[in-house]
Amino acid sequence: MNKTQDYLIELLNAYLKSEAISLDEEINYNTLFELSHAHNLSAIIFCVLNTATNKEIVDAKTLRSFEEDFLESVVRYDYQKAQISEIEYVFTKKHIQYVFFKGAALKELYPVPQARIMSDIDVLIHGKDRVMVRKFLSKYGFVLLTKNGPVNTFRKDKLLVEVHNRLVSGRVGSSSAEELFSDAISHAEFNGMRGEFDASYHFAYLITHIAHHFWFNGAGVRHILDLAVMLKAHKIDLDAVLELLARAELKDFAKNIISVCHNWFGEGVLYNENTEKIEEFIFSYGVFGSEGRNKAAVVTRKDMESGKKGGAVATRFRLLFPSYEQVKNIPYIPFIEGRPYLLPAAWVYRFFYNIKNRRAFIEGSTKDIGKDVTKKEAERELELFEEIGLL
Repeated sequence: MNKTQDYLIELLNAYLKSEAISLDEEINYNTLFELSHAHNLSAIIFCVLNTATNKEIVDAKTLRSFEEDFLESVVRYDYQKAQISEIEYVFTKKHIQYVFFKGAALKELYPVPQARIMSDIDVLIHGKDRVMVRKFLSKYGFVLLTKNGPVNTFRKDKLLVEVHNRLVSGRVGSSSAEELFSDAISHAEFNGMRGEFDASYHFAYLITHIAHHFWFNGAGVRHILDLAVMLKAHKIDLDAVLELLARAELKDFAKNIISVCHNWFGEGVLYNENTEKIEEFIFSYGVFGSEGRNKAAVVTRKDMESGKKGGAVATRFRLLFPSYEQVKNIPYIPFIEGRPYLLPAAWVYRFFYNIKNRRAFIEGSTKDIGKDVTKKEAERELELFEEIGLL
């Protein structure tokens, strides 16, 4: 880790302890802003800068950038809190059981909840209630954007709500995590229609979610901060967490992630003292692993994991013509679920949808396939993922 990364962790620790500190005059605060913004942490860092005993050392323009992110986060928090109340009202009125998870369940554990940026509201329901949820949320002004796959995405007031009928979908590295969490809603304790997960169960899921992000692109510092906040707020049974995740072949990965949490925030257990590589990976690509990413390396690495060969042409062919198991979870193809015979039509639909809506992503994912630099990066990732217990 470099000096700016180290200092970001230091400021996050000050935030967790609600400490007013004296700022380091040798830090480039514009670089710090870029790093914290990439990891959705700039609003949190503003909380520390704003109470520092010498905050005047931060140039006004940079401090204003932190403040603008904080104010935007506060406004977003208020709107999302209102939407959570609205969802609670609708689901309770219609006798639909539900569980909020991830940010919607975690944000109030933060010292300043308004600073914990939440990209969308995640809520889990029974699969049998999906059609009813679509009907009633639509009546209250929530616009259904995607209805295919295990997640229905709604938008209202420019904010997104994701209604899940499964916590985990598809592969997570080499694990069977989808099966492990297939009955997640039955693990919730309900008070009326609203349920809550046991803290240790939710913690195990959050580690699985980090693994999911790692396998696709990457996870950021904010994901580790979530774990630290949970460990501070709840008595997490780490032995039970590891025992559960062992069933999904994620025990070693969990130990590495918890060790990073311990190294950075002093929470959890140090299972592995050598976490430099995983820390570097977490810092490298922003909160969701997409900042400055060689997306072609991700595609190539996944082919390597599966033992597939054939070079760049074969890889592009597999991207153009994915299997039914892959296509059925794509949220923007509304007609494929339960109809494998429509797979050729889904390929055509996906091709034109991507040309219209995801051209930059597709070009970024394909233009560097076959290059030596892409292959070498894919090989490094594959080696890292095997080393940390993800594969």
